[in-house]
Amino acid sequence: MEKVNFDLEELHQVQLGMLEKLIEVCEEKQFTYFLAFGSLLGAVRNHKIIEWDDSIDVVMPYEDYVTLTKLPQNTWGADLFMQTYDSDSQYPRIYAKLRNSSTTLIKADYAQYDMNQGIYINIMPLVRLADDKGKRAKQIRSARLYKALTEETPVSTGSLFLRLYSELLLNTSDRQKLKRLRETYKERAVCAGAENTESCFVLAANKSLELVLSQEWFASAIDWEFEGRIVRIPAGWKEWLTLRYGDYTQVPITELQSDKISKFVTLNTHKSYVDYKGKTYCVEG
Repeated sequence: MEKVNFDLEELHQVQLGMLEKLIEVCEEKQFTYFLAFGSLLGAVRNHKIIEWDDSIDVVMPYEDYVTLTKLPQNTWGADLFMQTYDSDSQYPRIYAKLRNSSTTLIKADYAQYDMNQGIYINIMPLVRLADDKGKRAKQIRSARLYKALTEETPVSTGSLFLRLYSELLLNTSDRQKLKRLRETYKERAVCAGAENTESCFVLAANKSLELVLSQEWFASAIDWEFEGRIVRIPAGWKEWLTLRYGDYTQVPITELQSDKISKFVTLNTHKSYVDYKGKTYCVEG
């Protein structure tokens, strides 16, 4: 790994600046947002980013998320870029990242893609789940297939049938067909969006697709201090963190640490990712 300005504190400061811009836009447009996952855990435990975390995570109601991600790119200023698979064709995720194009954060699982590789924060949609159990199951299956078609990787969890079916869908060289299938399953995954349902889920990683959340937890927000700033967290943050982490007040932070940092290829808070193309990402041969 190239250790150019390899400093997580500097990384976090860049991300906090991006979070400030996101909050500014959300407040201007009256969008709802909440701090999420590891960022929420760090906020409620000590009002700080967990020292080894590599991103800031935010969730938004699906309707606000869609509108936010379709705002003109100049909304974000000269350096920031709202990355989705619509704005950056090789981006392989079903949620958005706000990137700083003047910086670099190349990770091993993204190094093959010719896309924006700047430092980022994650923005994930909070999608309503159907109350009917049969409809809910179909919705979750569709979400898994939507994820598989976007990442072009077969479903790794769930039934054997679903895994085999995803492999079958991916067994085509017709890019337009893949895109059509992706959009079909996306629409099925969010089909309960207009309904006044009791539950929801975060359309993101596999673990998120498995967690059924209560809409009541996100019915209102609490202002919370985070790194010297005021951010919003869901009123049901205790219930959400308990569901996700168990006794989040007792488990040592080090036990929650993943191998995120070990996946870093290049981190530079002062130099654009474009200077690394062909060197540490999109490397031929």
